[in-house]
Amino acid sequence: MVIPPIHWQWYEALSEPARAHAVAPLMNKLRGFLLRPFVRAAIAAGPSTVDMDAVLNNGGVCLVRIAQDALGVETAALMGSIVVSSVWQATTRRARMPQGKRPDASLFLDEAHNFLTLPYALEDMLAAARGYRLGITLAHQNLAQLPRHLEESIAANARSKIYFTMSPADAKRLVRHVEPRLSEHDLANLGRFHAATRLVVVGEEAPAFTLRTEKLPAPVPGRAAQIRRELRRRTPTPAPTPPDPQAPQPQADPRRSAS
Repeated sequence: MVIPPIHWQWYEALSEPARAHAVAPLMNKLRGFLLRPFVRAAIAAGPSTVDMDAVLNNGGVCLVRIAQDALGVETAALMGSIVVSSVWQATTRRARMPQGKRPDASLFLDEAHNFLTLPYALEDMLAAARGYRLGITLAHQNLAQLPRHLEESIAANARSKIYFTMSPADAKRLVRHVEPRLSEHDLANLGRFHAATRLVVVGEEAPAFTLRTEKLPAPVPGRAAQIRRELRRRTPTPAPTPPDPQAPQPQADPRRSAS
């Protein structure tokens, strides 16, 4: 993207302290990216090797690990929101496909409340996803993690709901979704591997019921490392994008060029 020089005239007219004040919020955000090698490599290493359209339309799987303890809360939230936006942009491009030819796809967000800082309303995204044949699963631990407006948006638009055991306070607020079949006591006293659910079946809400989940199979030693090695072999590290020789050159910073 080439920005005309006139765009920066207001900035050129500022004093050095005013310039520093103007760019401080942006620089604080960028430092969270640029000071972490993983994030810098993911964002600035050149063209992405992940074709999100192909992932959704060809039955692919894209796993994204975003660890808050390694990246920091703000950086992890921003990275996650970028990934979610990429998935949604690929989803909306399905509008070019006949509805009957759109393959089913799924988006799973663990700790979803951390990754929903999006440029569009969540309720619009959830409502439109059905038409694009994208199933969205939003997982979180408790209601205290959700701002009230986000809680209400999810309650109204994420129509199929699954609840594992919860606090009595959360059970009191959520029981309206499973009555009259289940009670507050039921929600707050679910056993291990048990859940309460209310599903939408053929466009209609079915009565609530409880279920028992299956235990995960034992992990296969060495499988994760084997998968990573194979993926690295198939996907070479992208080279950094070379600078465009036709792009306008930035003016020198007077604070650095002054003798």
